[in-house]
Amino acid sequence: MEVNGLDMIDVLSAVKRRQGRYLALLLKDLEEILDINSEEYALVRKLVLDHFNDYTRSVFRILIGDEIEGLTFR
Repeated sequence: MEVNGLDMIDVLSAVKRRQGRYLALLLKDLEEILDINSEEYALVRKLVLDHFNDYTRSVFRILIGDEIEGLTFR
């Protein structure tokens, strides 16, 4: 699929790569600040992961909509 001359698969791959890179940096910083064996770290890590995934899903929805060839994204 192409939108305005951009291959959407390439765009989606780039978004996913960026997400992974930023997520890794953020989690590394958290490990330096918090004790990784603490409940606080576990909670913050879960919140960060959940929100990064929500953000990526939102970007995908904006770029390609809720459905691709019968697949619905939620």
